[in-house]
Amino acid sequence: MLLRRAEMKDLPQIKQIILDGKAHLAAQNINQWRGQYPNMDVLVHDINNGYNYVLVEDDEVLGTISAISGPDMSYQTLDGQWMTEEGEYVALHRVAVSANHRGEGLSTKLFNAVLDELSLNPMIKGVRIDTHQENFGMQHVIKKMGFAETGLVKVLNSSNVEQVYNIGYEKLNLPVSLPMAN
Repeated sequence: MLLRRAEMKDLPQIKQIILDGKAHLAAQNINQWRGQYPNMDVLVHDINNGYNYVLVEDDEVLGTISAISGPDMSYQTLDGQWMTEEGEYVALHRVAVSANHRGEGLSTKLFNAVLDELSLNPMIKGVRIDTHQENFGMQHVIKKMGFAETGLVKVLNSSNVEQVYNIGYEKLNLPVSLPMAN
């Protein structure tokens, strides 16, 4: 398996993974990713700006994640406290794995790969992510990856009439330690 930046040729597979993720959330009655979000415009924007990464094996996209440098408008309102200051973090968004490979630990592999990639950049002090309060599966993965809960994030552009708040998380980005030469 390999993590790489997404290319436009990956868009059909990314779109299907996102659609499958939306259906999976709806089947669990989780009110996340309902309506038009995330849509093709968002996915194309992520690819064109180099934000989107894919976990691939052979020519199959197994998972997708977008890593966007702060400041992120989504994280301007937090009922809590972030670990890092504005501009020192990367936000992870639109995380999904292939429905054809659920239960194979792909979420963990995807997170490990992207966190390893981000750890190579010493300018990144933290990594942020948020998820719906009822998305217990994603919460489990986020906590398993070492993220700490930081508070509630006001969801922007929500299609819900009522205001929605997701749980915000952050993890300090620790640079990779290279082995010392003997």
